[in-house]
Amino acid sequence: MDIIQITQPFLYGSMMIAFLYAIINWRYIKNKPEKWLVLFLMVTVIIEIIANYYKRIELSNLLVFSNLVIIITNTILFLWFYEYLKNKLLLIISISLAAISFIINSYFQDFLYHIFYYANFAISIMLIVNVFAYFNKLLKTSDVLHYKKIPAFWISIGVIIYQLNLVLVFFLLRDLVTLNRNIYYTIITIVSVLLYGSIWYGIKLNKING
Repeated sequence: MDIIQITQPFLYGSMMIAFLYAIINWRYIKNKPEKWLVLFLMVTVIIEIIANYYKRIELSNLLVFSNLVIIITNTILFLWFYEYLKNKLLLIISISLAAISFIINSYFQDFLYHIFYYANFAISIMLIVNVFAYFNKLLKTSDVLHYKKIPAFWISIGVIIYQLNLVLVFFLLRDLVTLNRNIYYTIITIVSVLLYGSIWYGIKLNKING
């Protein structure tokens, strides 16, 4: 069996479970920063459904959907981090860099048919900066003593694991990894499941803690 056929059920399954769990427990997060994650999951699910339709039914090689996921969902993550950091300068820099990197990348690659790897790299770096800014703020408060009960802590762990893998594996070691598609799809599936799992767990903690 092809590696994609093996990994896709885990990838899409974890995404859908997190999305459905978020919808079911909306009342626990509608007034909390995690409300942004419902939008994050909804956008991801919708775009992935459309992308799979074009790939499997229309037999299209469009990659515009990957670029849309990158720019939209990561912008939502910047907004989610802002809810905790309340740092307008960091938010403006993060979103501006994401937009500028996409504009610059468009001069070298076609938005419709090529994944904007360099823009994705820049966005990953800014998300990692946001994660460390959050951890730094957490360390300066008494909340750090109860980090196991804090949704944002676990979600940030999922985000940084995902983004660090993008930076280290899919950019710095990209040529090596792409030589073996089994390694590529296995890694992206594992880190994606961890990311969606961290979001699910964060929403669960919101439900438990009220």
